Formats: sequence, C-alpha cells, structure tokens
Amino acid sequence: MRTTALTYETLALPAYTVANVLRCARNVALFAAAPFIGLAYALAFPFVGAAALAWVAVKALRERNAA
Repeated sequence: MRTTALTYETLALPAYTVANVLRCARNVALFAAAPFIGLAYALAFPFVGAAALAWVAVKALRERNAA
C-alpha cells in the first residue's frame, strides 16, 4: 500500500497569506475594541446633546434679538 505525503493540496486546507493573517488580526482587534468604542459613545452622548441644545438656544436668541 502506497501512502502520500500530507500537504495543503491533499488536505484541502487554505494556504495562509500575509494579507489573510493581517485581515484576521484586524478583525480580532476591532472585535476586542468594540465594547470600549461603544462605551466612549455612551459617555460622550450627554455632552454632545447638551452642546447641541446650547447651540440651538444661542442661535435662537441671536435671531430673536436681531429682529
């Protein structure tokens, strides 16, 4: 009985390239960072909302005083 050497071709495994490994590493890093990015958005939301409200109020006061 003849045996063959185990290679990527005989096992039908994908050949890993540098681009594939880097893409996978980037996806893992983004997955790990996602909760912290979400927390930053949640913490910044009240400040951004207050600033937007103040901007609209100042704009309305300027228009009211100009008339």
